[in-house]
Amino acid sequence: ISKQLYVNDIQWLPFLSSSSSSSSPLVLLNPTMSCLSELNRTEKQTQLKRLWLFGKPLVPRLVQSLNFDGSKCKPKPVTFRIDGSLVAPADYRVIGNEDYWIFFQHLDGVTVYGGVLDAQGTSLWDCKKSGKNCPSGATTIGFQSASNVVVSGLTSLNSQMFHVVINGCNNVKLQGVKVLAAGNSPNTDGIHVQSSSTVSIFNTKISTGDDCVSIGPGTNGLWIENVACGPGHGISIGSLGKDSVEEGVQNVTVKTVAFTGTDNGVRIKSWARPSSGFARNIRFQHCVMNNVGNPILIDQNYCPRNENCPRQVSGIKISDVLFVDIHGTSATEVGVKLDCTKPIPTTFINVLTYGAKPDGSTDSTKAFLAAWQVACASVNPTTIIVPKGRFLVGNLVFQGKKCTDTPISIRIAGSLIAPEDYRIVASSEQWIWFESVTDVSIYGGILDAQGSGLWNCKNNGGSNCPTGAKTLLFSGSNNININGLTSINSQKFHIVINSCNNVNIDGVKVSADANSPNTDGIHIQSSHLVSITNSRIGTGDDCISIGPGSTHVSIQGIQCGPGHGISIGSLGIAEEEQGVENVTVSNVDFTATSNGVRIKTWAKNSKSFARNIVFQHINMKMVKNPIIIDQRYCFYKPCPEQESGVEVSNVRYEDIHGTSSTDVAVKLDCSKEKPCTGIVMDNVNLALQLVNQPAQASCSNANGLANDVVIPFTPCLKRDILMT
Repeated sequence: ISKQLYVNDIQWLPFLSSSSSSSSPLVLLNPTMSCLSELNRTEKQTQLKRLWLFGKPLVPRLVQSLNFDGSKCKPKPVTFRIDGSLVAPADYRVIGNEDYWIFFQHLDGVTVYGGVLDAQGTSLWDCKKSGKNCPSGATTIGFQSASNVVVSGLTSLNSQMFHVVINGCNNVKLQGVKVLAAGNSPNTDGIHVQSSSTVSIFNTKISTGDDCVSIGPGTNGLWIENVACGPGHGISIGSLGKDSVEEGVQNVTVKTVAFTGTDNGVRIKSWARPSSGFARNIRFQHCVMNNVGNPILIDQNYCPRNENCPRQVSGIKISDVLFVDIHGTSATEVGVKLDCTKPIPTTFINVLTYGAKPDGSTDSTKAFLAAWQVACASVNPTTIIVPKGRFLVGNLVFQGKKCTDTPISIRIAGSLIAPEDYRIVASSEQWIWFESVTDVSIYGGILDAQGSGLWNCKNNGGSNCPTGAKTLLFSGSNNININGLTSINSQKFHIVINSCNNVNIDGVKVSADANSPNTDGIHIQSSHLVSITNSRIGTGDDCISIGPGSTHVSIQGIQCGPGHGISIGSLGIAEEEQGVENVTVSNVDFTATSNGVRIKTWAKNSKSFARNIVFQHINMKMVKNPIIIDQRYCFYKPCPEQESGVEVSNVRYEDIHGTSSTDVAVKLDCSKEKPCTGIVMDNVNLALQLVNQPAQASCSNANGLANDVVIPFTPCLKRDILMT
């Protein structure tokens, strides 16, 4: 059911009174929007509410500051369609002391289509250039603490300060946006993203006096593609490091961008002072530079106007930055400038010094623990060297509670192998365990748990088989990097991240037989800010599983198969259980897996949830269940005969293509007690593998929308007809 409200023939957008009868619209447009979603109190089954700002294009609407606050609203999507223009007062002082001219906060599901926002900021620019005492100016439009935001076809002109700000948001899509301000307009960044996850910017043109796109601390999972930038200061990550305690920026892709006459092209900038921040997993590719001042720039001595510069050493750690297919012309002699922080002296420790033997038969457990104790006590960053060879080790527990918290790197050129008798390490729950550590990185190497003997015991019905040990576990830890590691033949889970914060896993390879039981590739639980990129996983269970309490998880560039796919859950096995939220799975290839993207919950009462999930840019090849929500999951009998209490909401499936090995390619089996809500499918096309014809879809107790082409069409999802 769609409720459409037309706001027309008005000059100052006077509000419709909230004191009207219970069946009347509850819309307050000025100065504060109260409960956008409650356009009609008696409409209990409303799935989508739309506010259309319809105006004659030649008659702009003059508005002061607008604050749309959804903190007391029901979680229903709201759509604004603007056919005309909104214009700020010509006197910049009217809104110049406000943070925002138009502000959306605490909303879940807000869409803005079309329209022109003219902030009339030229007089404030002139004031600032004159050196007078001027207000800082208002950002034209901002979104804060909001989820599932779409801005499409919007034009922003002459902002007093930033044009568009995304702050503390999740799952935001900006497409077809135009930003225009004079090249000498101060602090008029086109789009600024900060403390947000899963943000995409597509098909956008930005001409302004500052950064076309600026990316601030706390940004995780940003995709920028097909953008025209200029004039302006380019696309910048930062500035970072202004504060000593600061979140970092990770998993950013800038692709197919044309820079014309800009001061910079692609830039990372950080202040020269101590800070806990970082910038990592950054990719700049397919960019064209036309007369650009600094086409490629890393500046770790950033100080605008060279006033009161700290002139210390930047604490921002910049790593894993890729520049691919960047060409064109530079307006200066230096086309590439990498001005990075001087490295801090590092202590190197070799495990051979402490008695480790690379012969594959001598127990080197004590040698590895001794090397760790030295690194743990070091006041300088330390690198533990594991040279080539095969090192036999038993259970290893690397305890970090008494460490100095200086960074420790473990560089493995060889292999660590578990004892062939699986019972030796299976008596423990993990083979290699890092507990309560900070700033630990593992580079390279092979971990061979030799678990095939235990698999055979389990698969043959052995009654005395141990559960098995996880190969690598991090628990209660912060700032963890796992790069280029290979894990093979795990007894149980390969890599587990439990109760950790800020974890980066890149370039990992996981391998176990397709019939190896419970050998999940990577399992995440009760953890925050976890990134998994550019990895290949083939195993006997989930390639990646995401358990209760996981938030802000980004998965990108994965090859999965064989295995059970990528799963959120299982959830709801306990009544008092945390949920999963803010997860993005992007650019994944599934090959011959049991499932593709899956959400699974137990059919029993629980306070758990799965919300704000995005599956996008995914290829399926011979996948049994490409898209599945299973709220009747049962791993062991007797199975519960209740309805699942886990709330599944705001799940998006975008750009998913390929083949299904079964007739039903899309299965949404949701709970009667708490139906799935906010399910959106956009550009989904799945065919049967053998006959290359459309597959089928099955759904129960699911509600949402189908945008663009969706094959097979899921009958419980309504077509979005807003733009037709």
